[in-house]
Amino acid sequence: MKKIEFEELKATIGKLEKYIEENQYTGYDPYDALTSPYLKKLKSKWSRLFFTVLFRRSPIDFRTIFRVAKGINPKAMGLFLSGYANLYRAGLVESKEKMHWIFEWLKENYSKGYSGYCWGYNFPWQNRERLLKENTPTVVNTSYVGHAILDYHELAGEREALDIARSACDFITKDLNITENEKGICFSYTPVEKNIVHNASVLGASLLARVYSYTKEEELLNYATKAMNFTVSYQHKDGRWDYSLDARTGKPRVQTDWHQGFIIDSLLWYIEALELDNQKYVKAVEKGAEFYKKQFTSDGRGYWRYPRLYPINIHNQAQGIITFSKLAKINSNYLNFAENIANWTIKNLWSPHGYFYYQRHRFFTNRIPYMRWSQAWMFLALSSLIWRVKHEK
Repeated sequence: MKKIEFEELKATIGKLEKYIEENQYTGYDPYDALTSPYLKKLKSKWSRLFFTVLFRRSPIDFRTIFRVAKGINPKAMGLFLSGYANLYRAGLVESKEKMHWIFEWLKENYSKGYSGYCWGYNFPWQNRERLLKENTPTVVNTSYVGHAILDYHELAGEREALDIARSACDFITKDLNITENEKGICFSYTPVEKNIVHNASVLGASLLARVYSYTKEEELLNYATKAMNFTVSYQHKDGRWDYSLDARTGKPRVQTDWHQGFIIDSLLWYIEALELDNQKYVKAVEKGAEFYKKQFTSDGRGYWRYPRLYPINIHNQAQGIITFSKLAKINSNYLNFAENIANWTIKNLWSPHGYFYYQRHRFFTNRIPYMRWSQAWMFLALSSLIWRVKHEK
């Protein structure tokens, strides 16, 4: 496949930025079915789950019929903020005005009633295990927003941004449930459950480590290191991680997708923040990267859940671009791989109307333009690649 040109990357992200701003950062989400006034009153868990799955999987968008309102997603805003920071570092954005506006929005729109700043989703969310109410904070959302706010702090020098990121650490260490064993600790996904989800826990640990690099609080470092040790110890010999473990039985949930990239990114944040050359973590990254590369075909398509290829999901594509762009710092060959993924994604999941589609199935494409799942992740992905390409030149 022909290598993607830098000017094409710039043009694509420019059109994507225009689409995002014309829509004022608002949009639908794959999981937002229960914001419908007709569906939010459902009493049955299985009815809520049915409509959530229907809306998420269907290429026909029922949201207008069910009066689902478009919204601004806090996690998406964090991804946009980090994306603009990347573009600023690459010299493609001259002003910090947009970053400042997003930072102010995140500062005002956090989940209240917890030990520190934290963020959830702007919709209730039903899965097989539980119903999360609107704005229930998660460690994943809080970590990505926290990292974005630190990106803003690094570029703008605003002390308030660092203070908010530090406050988010209190949510992680004080409000989340912690599982502990001889391997270390694992943070729960939300404050309302006690579960063991590797990618979520190490994302929290990565934020603690990055804040520690500024504040030098040993407590943050201790929490971060114990959480990293826990998940590293569960890495398989082939480099992959299970998605989660049953907290009671220890039985793993095998789900191999973009969450592998979350774990690698978190380890890279941890290593960089602490300026480590500890071979345990470096080897975990190297093994994880080797396996993660197998989750993509040679022409840049990400497996839905390895080894199942379809549907090719935009989130998988975006995460591949992000992670392999980051991995270029330790192996320059990974940059070409990130470009390969971006090339396939732009050729096959890009709309002439200036946004990215949701999924490519074997015989059809789901063209619903989700704001968080598709546009925010690809905005971060392309900006990460652009910054890395500029840095390598």
